Amino acid sequence: MRIPKLIPVITLALVTAVALSGQEQRGGNTGGGNTGSSGNTTGGRGNTGQTQNQGGFNNNTRQNDPFGGQQNDPFGAQQRPLYLNGRVLTSDGLPPSEPVVVQRVCTGNTFPEGYTDSKGRFSFRVGGDATLLTRDASVSGAGISQGSLMSGGAYTAVGMRQIGMGRFDLSACVLRAELSGYRSDDLQLGMYSVMENNDVGTIVLHRIEGLLGDVVSALTLKAPKAAQKAYQTGLREMRKKKPNHKKAIAQYTKAVGEYPEFAAAWAAMGDARVAADDAAGAKEAYSKAVEADPKYLRPYEPLIKMAVDQSDWPGLETWGSAYLELNPNAGNVRFLTAVAALNSGKPEKAEEMVLAMQASEDSKKFPQSFQIMGMIHEQRAEFEKAAGQYRSFIGATNEPESQNVQSVKRKLHEWQMLGVIQTSE
Repeated sequence: MRIPKLIPVITLALVTAVALSGQEQRGGNTGGGNTGSSGNTTGGRGNTGQTQNQGGFNNNTRQNDPFGGQQNDPFGAQQRPLYLNGRVLTSDGLPPSEPVVVQRVCTGNTFPEGYTDSKGRFSFRVGGDATLLTRDASVSGAGISQGSLMSGGAYTAVGMRQIGMGRFDLSACVLRAELSGYRSDDLQLGMYSVMENNDVGTIVLHRIEGLLGDVVSALTLKAPKAAQKAYQTGLREMRKKKPNHKKAIAQYTKAVGEYPEFAAAWAAMGDARVAADDAAGAKEAYSKAVEADPKYLRPYEPLIKMAVDQSDWPGLETWGSAYLELNPNAGNVRFLTAVAALNSGKPEKAEEMVLAMQASEDSKKFPQSFQIMGMIHEQRAEFEKAAGQYRSFIGATNEPESQNVQSVKRKLHEWQMLGVIQTSE
């Protein structure tokens, strides 16, 4: 029997592929907005930084007005960008061992904003770093115009609304940090002014329990000084507001030329190539990182994301299975691997993944795992079992009016009319 396609499942997969090593243990609060993880940490509401100048105020400008419509705004507060700053630390009080991407999650959309420095500090202009948006294929809501960020009244699609001259409400957003092998506390945002120094506080990273892979490649310490210097130069270039990707790639190429086993440099080269729109080159670099150090977690995550984006089911199953051996508690990767296995004609492998999810709390975070199991039973003509899984999916989803749910409901109705399953009470 032909395998049912999982197009709706992949739509969700593209969203859930964010922060592969961390978000699976946040208790399901991937929706952003006012929800926080179980460990909402220091910081809180009113101490943060500044956002970006996103326009949207020129509609009030009068002709022949030399002040650009700012008679009541002598300091130009409305035109100033909003910046937020803070720190990222691990639970032992130390800064992360490598650059960390700080993400802003608002009303279901995720926006990478910037990197931390060597001391774990970050400062970003609210609105999303375009270079990071190209780096992360799983980011949702990336097509929103800059002008829409500054619209007043209700919350925009990025969870931001204007509440006064140069003041903005970001209480529908949280900040998270993304680092392989760690889960991030959510840092709740609040009200901020473009005229203030907005320090949001500290985002704390907690090492994931049961982790078998390495957060930092052990081979990095073995790299010669010339390779280390080139690698660090490349990292500094990529942290710039407007990085020169070719220059960074050249430095990483020099580093791996000096030391071919330099897994961290290969992974960093993959990031730079993604930013330079070289997907094939990025995949090659990430694969070299895995080849050099199979226990190094970081290169697996972008390889999984790229496989999802390209609907590369064999590749997704391969990378997902390898990642799970290093991080057995990665529920989101287990879900993606189940999707890949089913679409690759391996229902037994998909069933193994879903049963493991249903034995934990992961099925609550990924309700479409019930749909996958329903498809497996449907292939076997086990219609009552399939119906039970489909009903569990309908009951667990938070989108009861979605096209996917309506399609499943129609299928159950047809089965009832044909008499292949009993009418549900």
